[in-house]
Amino acid sequence: MIIYRSDAAITDDEDRELRNLLFSCFSFNPIFLTRRYFRQSPGHRWLVKGPAGEIVGHAAIHEKSVGTESGDLLIGGVAEVCVAANHRGLGLSKELLRSIDEWLKARGIAFAMLFGQPPVYASSGYVPIENELKTDSLLSQHWNPFCGTPMIKSLTQIPWPRGVIDLRGPTF
Repeated sequence: MIIYRSDAAITDDEDRELRNLLFSCFSFNPIFLTRRYFRQSPGHRWLVKGPAGEIVGHAAIHEKSVGTESGDLLIGGVAEVCVAANHRGLGLSKELLRSIDEWLKARGIAFAMLFGQPPVYASSGYVPIENELKTDSLLSQHWNPFCGTPMIKSLTQIPWPRGVIDLRGPTF
């Protein structure tokens, strides 16, 4: 079962479970031992609950206004997509992303963006982009040890902008 939670509504028990899940999926980064986000706390989370009510999957969304050569663009920055090892291969990541797509579309947000591996996310409709990306932090440019490719999913007929994309903050 997939449930939506605003980050502010995460309970203490969910916080503990979520940090454990995030650290088990992203063990290269001990930050998840102490908090449930990497650079910035997202506003929105989707949790997959297992048979016993435990959190077995997760994805977060940062609503971001990015700068483009043709003006500001609101995007959904997808972050920290993960599924517990013993629940992988069941399509849970695709279900999480599908739920997020619907939520973003309902809010009129034209694009979801993430940093990931194209073979993993292509089946959910994500395509790599080649835009130069600007961030506010030099550290942000090197956040992903898997060298995640910037990818987008179009949720409308609006074309993705050309040119530099200013993330106006850290990567997500």
